[in-house]
Amino acid sequence: MVIRMGGSEPRPSLEQVVAIVDFMEKHPVLALGQLRGLEGRDESKKLWMKLTRIVNNINGPTRPMKSWIKYWADKKSTVRSKVQSCGGDSNILCSSIEKKIYDLFLANDKSKVNVVKVESHFMEEPFYNEDSMDRNHVDAEPALTLGEPATDVEERQMVIMEKMVKVMSEQASAMTQLAQASHINSQAMERLAEASQIQARAIERLATTFETISASTHDVRNAIVDIDSTMKRFYSTSPT
Repeated sequence: MVIRMGGSEPRPSLEQVVAIVDFMEKHPVLALGQLRGLEGRDESKKLWMKLTRIVNNINGPTRPMKSWIKYWADKKSTVRSKVQSCGGDSNILCSSIEKKIYDLFLANDKSKVNVVKVESHFMEEPFYNEDSMDRNHVDAEPALTLGEPATDVEERQMVIMEKMVKVMSEQASAMTQLAQASHINSQAMERLAEASQIQARAIERLATTFETISASTHDVRNAIVDIDSTMKRFYSTSPT
């Protein structure tokens, strides 16, 4: 990982943020910083290491574990501050991810100050090492700058990305419907072609029938002419 001097780490991708929120939804005690005591700390470390491996394997920046801990604490703090600035009205949140974070972890959270403190104590001790995490995603030294504050620009970009994903999903659905309609139209054209072939064969048989009738009529006419000629000769040679 590149250590940024005097700057902030790359912003997580939308996929990474979604993965974090989904993981926290499955482990709410971790999300709320409620794993305390020796056993709680051990369990919390295991879960954070697991989440770090998951997020670092998703398209987006690679961070050490304590950076993701800081990011999660900052993210909740940002969402909480936005709602509190509007008198507790969560409708101010324009991102569906932020709304989910507030509804799942902050709406009924009474320990608003202690949560950050409980999460932050993991950054005070380098308790992890290269053997405890995926070697491809752990720095040998701590990053100098951890996390970045969530800005309005970041949130607007996330909202735009969510809208783009929604539009792309709608376009994919429309393309699927168009493909289905084209398939149905193709089947109808095949049936029409088959019907045309049947009609052509019927016309061909009808034409053959007319030709047979015409030939038979011609033979009957010739026979009548022969009979007429014979009768004329017979009567012309008969004695009077």
